Amino acid sequence: AKPKPKSFVEPPVTVTKEDLEEPESDQQFRQELLRETKEINAKMMTVIQESGRNPAVFLPKVMSLKEEYHSQILSRISAKSGEQEDFAAEKLGEELMKEVIMAILQRGISGSADQLDLANNHFRAGILQQRSPSDFALQEGDLDGLEPAVSRVAQRGFVTIEGLLDEEIATAIHQECEEKFWKQSGAMSLAQGPADGIFECWLPFPARQGTSPELEHALRILFGLPHEFLRHGYATKLKVPTMAHLVCIPPGGREKLHRDFACDSGAAGRELTFSLFLAHQWKMEDGGALRARIDASEAIIHDPKDPKDPVQPADDPKSGDPEEEKRCFKDVLPEVGRCAIFRSRELWHEMLTPRHRLWVLTLFAYRA
Repeated sequence: AKPKPKSFVEPPVTVTKEDLEEPESDQQFRQELLRETKEINAKMMTVIQESGRNPAVFLPKVMSLKEEYHSQILSRISAKSGEQEDFAAEKLGEELMKEVIMAILQRGISGSADQLDLANNHFRAGILQQRSPSDFALQEGDLDGLEPAVSRVAQRGFVTIEGLLDEEIATAIHQECEEKFWKQSGAMSLAQGPADGIFECWLPFPARQGTSPELEHALRILFGLPHEFLRHGYATKLKVPTMAHLVCIPPGGREKLHRDFACDSGAAGRELTFSLFLAHQWKMEDGGALRARIDASEAIIHDPKDPKDPVQPADDPKSGDPEEEKRCFKDVLPEVGRCAIFRSRELWHEMLTPRHRLWVLTLFAYRA
Protein backbone atom coordinates (compact mmCIF):
# COMPACT_ATOMS: atom_id res chain seq x y z
CA ALA A 1 0.00 0.00 0.00
CA LYS A 2 1.18 3.50 -0.83
CA PRO A 3 2.08 5.70 2.16
CA LYS A 4 -0.38 8.48 2.83
CA PRO A 5 0.91 11.93 1.85
CA LYS A 6 1.77 14.16 4.78
CA SER A 7 -0.47 17.12 5.20
CA PHE A 8 1.15 20.58 4.77
CA VAL A 9 0.83 22.86 7.76
CA GLU A 10 1.22 26.64 7.24
CA PRO A 11 3.79 28.12 9.63
CA PRO A 12 2.30 30.48 12.19
CA VAL A 13 2.32 34.16 11.22
CA THR A 14 2.50 36.92 13.79
CA VAL A 15 0.64 40.08 12.79
CA THR A 16 1.68 43.26 14.59
CA LYS A 17 -0.08 46.59 14.84
CA GLU A 18 2.57 48.13 12.56
CA ASP A 19 1.77 45.57 9.85
CA LEU A 20 -1.86 46.66 9.82
CA GLU A 21 -0.93 50.35 9.37
CA GLU A 22 -0.55 51.65 5.82
CA PRO A 23 2.87 53.12 5.01
CA GLU A 24 2.98 56.91 4.93
CA SER A 25 2.44 58.07 1.36
CA ASP A 26 4.60 60.74 -0.25
CA GLN A 27 1.62 63.08 -0.23
CA GLN A 28 1.00 62.55 3.49
CA PHE A 29 4.71 63.04 4.15
CA ARG A 30 4.73 66.35 2.27
CA GLN A 31 1.52 67.61 3.89
CA GLU A 32 2.94 66.97 7.35
CA LEU A 33 6.13 68.81 6.45
CA LEU A 34 4.10 71.74 5.08
CA ARG A 35 2.22 71.93 8.37
CA GLU A 36 5.52 72.10 10.28
CA THR A 37 6.84 74.68 7.79
CA LYS A 38 3.83 76.93 8.42
CA GLU A 39 4.45 76.70 12.16
CA ILE A 40 8.12 77.68 11.80
CA ASN A 41 7.19 80.51 9.42
CA ALA A 42 4.70 81.88 11.97
CA LYS A 43 7.34 81.74 14.72
CA MET A 44 9.85 83.56 12.53
CA MET A 45 7.34 86.27 11.66
CA THR A 46 6.58 86.79 15.35
CA VAL A 47 10.28 87.15 16.13
CA ILE A 48 10.80 89.67 13.30
CA GLN A 49 7.77 91.77 14.22
CA GLU A 50 8.43 91.74 17.98
CA SER A 51 11.98 92.98 17.31
CA GLY A 52 10.62 96.05 15.56
CA ARG A 53 12.08 94.57 12.37
CA ASN A 54 15.58 95.27 13.62
CA PRO A 55 17.98 92.68 12.13
CA ALA A 56 20.44 93.04 15.01
CA VAL A 57 17.68 91.78 17.32
CA PHE A 58 15.83 89.22 15.19
CA LEU A 59 18.68 87.57 13.24
CA PRO A 60 20.02 85.34 16.07
CA LYS A 61 16.52 84.06 16.86
CA VAL A 62 15.64 83.50 13.20
CA MET A 63 18.87 81.57 12.69
CA SER A 64 18.07 79.41 15.71
CA LEU A 65 14.59 78.65 14.36
CA LYS A 66 16.08 77.84 10.96
CA GLU A 67 18.41 75.29 12.56
CA GLU A 68 15.46 73.80 14.44
CA TYR A 69 13.50 73.56 11.18
CA HIS A 70 16.40 71.91 9.36
CA SER A 71 16.74 69.34 12.17
CA GLN A 72 13.02 68.54 11.94
CA ILE A 73 13.19 67.90 8.21
CA LEU A 74 16.40 65.89 8.53
CA SER A 75 14.79 63.74 11.22
CA ARG A 76 11.70 63.16 9.04
CA ILE A 77 13.78 62.19 6.02
CA SER A 78 15.87 59.85 8.15
CA ALA A 79 12.76 58.18 9.58
CA LYS A 80 11.32 57.69 6.10
CA SER A 81 14.42 56.60 4.17
CA GLY A 82 16.74 55.45 6.93
CA GLU A 83 19.50 57.78 5.72
CA GLN A 84 20.90 61.10 6.90
CA GLU A 85 20.61 63.36 3.85
CA ASP A 86 21.71 66.80 5.00
CA PHE A 87 21.82 68.47 1.57
CA ALA A 88 18.45 66.98 0.59
CA ALA A 89 16.94 68.28 3.84
CA GLU A 90 18.24 71.79 3.16
CA LYS A 91 16.87 71.86 -0.39
CA LEU A 92 13.51 70.42 0.68
CA GLY A 93 13.25 73.04 3.43
CA GLU A 94 13.88 75.83 0.91
CA GLU A 95 11.28 74.40 -1.45
CA LEU A 96 8.63 74.00 1.25
CA MET A 97 9.21 77.45 2.74
CA LYS A 98 8.94 79.01 -0.71
CA GLU A 99 5.60 77.25 -1.23
CA VAL A 100 4.29 78.48 2.12
CA ILE A 101 5.45 82.07 1.58
CA MET A 102 4.01 82.18 -1.95
CA ALA A 103 0.63 81.06 -0.59
CA ILE A 104 0.75 83.72 2.13
CA LEU A 105 1.64 86.47 -0.37
CA GLN A 106 -1.11 85.37 -2.77
CA ARG A 107 -3.68 85.66 0.02
CA GLY A 108 -2.56 89.26 0.60
CA ILE A 109 -1.87 88.78 4.30
CA SER A 110 -0.08 91.73 5.92
CA GLY A 111 3.66 91.51 6.50
CA SER A 112 4.65 90.88 2.88
CA ALA A 113 7.94 92.77 3.29
CA ASP A 114 8.89 90.48 6.19
CA GLN A 115 7.95 87.38 4.20
CA LEU A 116 10.08 88.54 1.26
CA ASP A 117 12.97 89.22 3.62
CA LEU A 118 12.65 85.71 5.05
CA ALA A 119 12.25 84.12 1.61
CA ASN A 120 15.22 85.73 -0.09
CA ASN A 121 17.70 86.11 2.77
CA HIS A 122 17.22 82.77 4.51
CA PHE A 123 15.67 80.29 2.04
CA ARG A 124 16.97 81.33 -1.42
CA ALA A 125 13.38 81.52 -2.67
CA GLY A 126 13.92 84.19 -5.33
CA ILE A 127 10.45 85.69 -4.78
CA LEU A 128 9.93 89.17 -6.19
CA GLN A 129 7.26 91.77 -5.56
CA GLN A 130 7.42 94.17 -8.48
CA ARG A 131 6.13 97.72 -8.54
CA SER A 132 5.93 100.61 -10.96
CA PRO A 133 9.14 102.69 -11.21
CA SER A 134 7.03 105.78 -10.54
CA ASP A 135 6.51 104.48 -6.98
CA PHE A 136 10.17 105.25 -6.38
CA ALA A 137 10.36 108.53 -8.29
CA LEU A 138 12.95 110.99 -7.07
CA GLN A 139 12.15 114.57 -6.26
CA GLU A 140 12.73 117.20 -8.91
CA GLY A 141 16.40 118.15 -9.01
CA ASP A 142 17.67 115.08 -7.12
CA LEU A 143 19.39 113.70 -10.19
CA ASP A 144 19.91 115.92 -13.21
CA GLY A 145 21.69 115.40 -16.53
CA LEU A 146 20.85 111.74 -17.13
CA GLU A 147 19.74 112.16 -20.77
CA PRO A 148 23.15 111.26 -22.30
CA ALA A 149 23.44 108.16 -20.09
CA VAL A 150 19.97 106.96 -21.05
CA SER A 151 20.73 107.52 -24.74
CA ARG A 152 24.00 105.62 -24.43
CA VAL A 153 22.36 102.58 -22.82
CA ALA A 154 19.59 102.61 -25.43
CA GLN A 155 22.09 102.76 -28.31
CA ARG A 156 25.13 100.87 -27.01
CA GLY A 157 23.84 98.98 -23.96
CA PHE A 158 26.39 100.16 -21.40
CA VAL A 159 27.32 103.31 -19.49
CA THR A 160 28.89 104.44 -16.22
CA ILE A 161 27.73 107.51 -14.34
CA GLU A 162 29.76 109.21 -11.64
CA GLY A 163 29.17 111.06 -8.40
CA LEU A 164 26.07 109.35 -7.01
CA LEU A 165 27.82 109.19 -3.62
CA ASP A 166 30.55 111.37 -2.15
CA GLU A 167 33.49 110.08 -0.12
CA GLU A 168 31.91 110.94 3.24
CA ILE A 169 28.68 109.06 2.50
CA ALA A 170 30.58 106.12 1.00
CA THR A 171 32.77 105.85 4.10
CA ALA A 172 29.72 105.77 6.39
CA ILE A 173 28.05 103.09 4.23
CA HIS A 174 31.24 101.00 4.12
CA GLN A 175 31.49 101.08 7.93
CA GLU A 176 27.82 100.11 8.26
CA CYS A 177 28.23 97.19 5.85
CA GLU A 178 31.23 95.94 7.80
CA GLU A 179 29.45 96.12 11.16
CA LYS A 180 25.88 95.12 10.27
CA PHE A 181 26.43 92.64 7.44
CA TRP A 182 29.96 91.24 7.51
CA LYS A 183 30.31 90.84 11.29
CA GLN A 184 26.66 90.00 12.04
CA SER A 185 26.14 86.22 11.94
CA GLY A 186 23.34 85.25 9.56
CA ALA A 187 23.19 88.62 7.80
CA MET A 188 24.79 87.29 4.60
CA SER A 189 25.08 83.92 2.88
CA LEU A 190 27.46 82.45 0.34
CA ALA A 191 26.27 83.38 -3.14
CA GLN A 192 25.64 80.77 -5.83
CA GLY A 193 25.62 80.84 -9.64
CA PRO A 194 28.61 82.57 -11.22
CA ALA A 195 29.82 83.84 -7.84
CA ASP A 196 32.93 82.29 -6.34
CA GLY A 197 33.65 83.13 -2.71
CA ILE A 198 31.18 86.04 -2.69
CA PHE A 199 28.64 86.80 0.04
CA GLU A 200 25.18 88.28 -0.55
CA CYS A 201 21.95 89.49 0.99
CA TRP A 202 18.85 91.37 -0.17
CA LEU A 203 17.92 94.80 1.20
CA PRO A 204 14.29 95.93 1.16
CA PHE A 205 13.21 99.40 0.18
CA PRO A 206 11.71 101.26 1.98
CA ALA A 207 14.65 100.46 4.23
CA ARG A 208 14.53 98.45 7.46
CA GLN A 209 14.54 100.09 10.85
CA GLY A 210 18.07 100.88 11.95
CA THR A 211 19.37 101.58 8.44
CA SER A 212 21.68 104.60 8.44
CA PRO A 213 20.64 107.79 6.62
CA GLU A 214 23.61 107.29 4.28
CA LEU A 215 22.63 103.76 3.17
CA GLU A 216 18.99 104.81 2.92
CA HIS A 217 20.11 107.66 0.65
CA ALA A 218 22.00 105.23 -1.60
CA LEU A 219 18.95 102.95 -1.80
CA ARG A 220 16.66 105.88 -2.60
CA ILE A 221 18.89 107.04 -5.47
CA LEU A 222 19.34 103.52 -6.83
CA PHE A 223 15.61 102.73 -6.77
CA GLY A 224 14.87 106.08 -8.41
CA LEU A 225 17.07 105.39 -11.46
CA PRO A 226 14.61 103.19 -13.44
CA HIS A 227 11.97 105.92 -13.32
CA GLU A 228 14.55 108.49 -14.45
CA PHE A 229 15.43 106.22 -17.40
CA LEU A 230 11.79 105.96 -18.45
CA ARG A 231 11.28 109.69 -17.95
CA HIS A 232 14.19 110.39 -20.31
CA GLY A 233 12.96 108.15 -23.10
CA TYR A 234 14.09 104.58 -22.44
CA ALA A 235 11.72 102.64 -24.67
CA THR A 236 11.21 99.35 -22.79
CA LYS A 237 8.63 99.47 -20.01
CA LEU A 238 10.05 98.48 -16.63
CA LYS A 239 9.04 97.04 -13.27
CA VAL A 240 11.11 97.42 -10.10
CA PRO A 241 11.38 94.81 -7.31
CA THR A 242 11.23 95.96 -3.69
CA MET A 243 14.68 94.54 -2.83
CA ALA A 244 18.22 95.38 -3.92
CA HIS A 245 21.14 92.94 -4.00
CA LEU A 246 24.07 93.69 -1.69
CA VAL A 247 27.26 91.69 -2.26
CA CYS A 248 30.58 91.59 -0.47
CA ILE A 249 33.56 90.42 -2.54
CA PRO A 250 36.44 89.58 -0.18
CA PRO A 251 40.04 89.06 -1.32
CA GLY A 252 40.09 85.87 -3.40
CA GLY A 253 36.40 86.19 -4.29
CA ARG A 254 35.29 86.84 -7.85
CA GLU A 255 32.28 86.66 -10.12
CA LYS A 256 32.79 84.51 -13.19
CA LEU A 257 31.92 85.59 -16.73
CA HIS A 258 28.14 85.66 -17.18
CA ARG A 259 25.08 87.66 -18.19
CA ASP A 260 22.60 88.80 -15.54
CA PHE A 261 19.73 87.28 -17.51
CA ALA A 262 20.73 84.51 -19.90
CA CYS A 263 17.80 84.81 -22.29
CA ASP A 264 17.85 86.27 -25.79
CA SER A 265 14.09 86.24 -26.38
CA GLY A 266 11.52 88.85 -25.50
CA ALA A 267 10.55 86.97 -22.35
CA ALA A 268 9.92 88.88 -19.15
CA GLY A 269 13.00 89.03 -16.94
CA ARG A 270 15.84 91.35 -16.07
CA GLU A 271 16.19 94.23 -18.50
CA LEU A 272 18.58 96.70 -16.85
CA THR A 273 21.26 96.27 -14.19
CA PHE A 274 22.20 99.22 -11.96
CA SER A 275 25.37 98.44 -9.94
CA LEU A 276 26.45 101.09 -7.46
CA PHE A 277 29.96 100.72 -6.03
CA LEU A 278 30.15 101.37 -2.29
CA ALA A 279 33.94 101.46 -2.22
CA HIS A 280 35.74 104.25 -0.43
CA GLN A 281 39.35 105.36 -0.81
CA TRP A 282 39.73 102.83 -3.62
CA LYS A 283 42.88 102.82 -5.73
CA MET A 284 43.71 101.16 -9.04
CA GLU A 285 46.03 98.64 -7.40
CA ASP A 286 43.15 97.51 -5.14
CA GLY A 287 41.64 95.59 -8.08
CA GLY A 288 37.99 94.50 -7.93
CA ALA A 289 37.18 95.86 -11.40
CA LEU A 290 34.01 95.11 -13.32
CA ARG A 291 35.34 93.58 -16.55
CA ALA A 292 32.73 94.39 -19.20
CA ARG A 293 32.68 92.77 -22.65
CA ILE A 294 32.45 95.95 -24.68
CA ASP A 295 34.31 97.21 -27.74
CA ALA A 296 36.51 100.28 -28.17
CA SER A 297 33.45 102.55 -28.42
CA GLU A 298 32.07 101.02 -25.18
CA ALA A 299 29.25 99.28 -27.03
CA ILE A 300 28.21 95.78 -25.96
CA ILE A 301 29.70 93.00 -28.06
CA HIS A 302 26.75 91.00 -29.36
CA ASP A 303 26.97 87.26 -29.92
CA PRO A 304 30.71 86.79 -29.42
CA LYS A 305 32.06 83.54 -30.85
CA ASP A 306 33.35 82.45 -27.47
CA PRO A 307 32.94 84.98 -24.65
CA LYS A 308 35.35 82.98 -22.48
CA ASP A 309 38.31 83.47 -24.83
CA PRO A 310 41.09 85.76 -23.48
CA VAL A 311 40.77 89.17 -25.12
CA GLN A 312 42.49 92.55 -25.28
CA PRO A 313 41.28 95.44 -23.08
CA ALA A 314 39.31 98.07 -24.98
CA ASP A 315 41.84 100.78 -24.08
CA ASP A 316 44.92 98.62 -24.81
CA PRO A 317 47.08 100.42 -27.43
CA LYS A 318 48.07 97.03 -28.86
CA SER A 319 44.52 96.28 -29.90
CA GLY A 320 44.74 98.08 -33.23
CA ASP A 321 43.59 95.18 -35.38
CA PRO A 322 39.93 95.64 -36.46
CA GLU A 323 39.12 92.04 -35.61
CA GLU A 324 40.79 92.42 -32.23
CA GLU A 325 38.78 95.54 -31.47
CA LYS A 326 35.61 93.52 -31.96
CA ARG A 327 36.75 91.12 -29.26
CA CYS A 328 37.78 93.17 -26.27
CA PHE A 329 36.82 94.24 -22.77
CA LYS A 330 37.08 97.23 -20.48
CA ASP A 331 37.90 97.15 -16.79
CA VAL A 332 35.68 99.52 -14.81
CA LEU A 333 37.22 100.33 -11.42
CA PRO A 334 34.82 100.49 -8.45
CA GLU A 335 35.51 104.13 -7.67
CA VAL A 336 33.40 105.83 -5.05
CA GLY A 337 29.94 106.84 -6.27
CA ARG A 338 30.34 105.18 -9.68
CA CYS A 339 27.33 103.29 -11.05
CA ALA A 340 27.55 100.87 -13.96
CA ILE A 341 24.30 100.55 -15.93
CA PHE A 342 23.78 98.02 -18.70
CA ARG A 343 21.31 95.79 -20.51
CA SER A 344 21.13 92.69 -18.33
CA ARG A 345 20.55 90.06 -21.01
CA GLU A 346 23.26 91.32 -23.37
CA LEU A 347 26.41 92.25 -21.45
CA TRP A 348 28.94 89.52 -20.71
CA HIS A 349 30.84 90.63 -17.61
CA GLU A 350 32.73 89.46 -14.54
CA MET A 351 34.04 90.89 -11.27
CA LEU A 352 37.76 90.54 -10.65
CA THR A 353 39.10 89.74 -7.21
CA PRO A 354 39.89 92.76 -4.99
CA ARG A 355 42.68 93.27 -2.47
CA HIS A 356 40.19 94.47 0.16
CA ARG A 357 36.52 93.68 0.83
CA LEU A 358 34.46 95.34 -1.88
CA TRP A 359 30.77 96.18 -1.40
CA VAL A 360 28.42 96.56 -4.38
CA LEU A 361 24.72 97.42 -4.28
CA THR A 362 22.73 96.32 -7.35
CA LEU A 363 19.17 96.83 -8.51
CA PHE A 364 17.73 94.74 -11.34
CA ALA A 365 14.90 96.38 -13.29
CA TYR A 366 12.58 93.94 -15.08
CA ARG A 367 10.64 94.10 -18.33
CA ALA A 368 7.04 94.98 -17.60
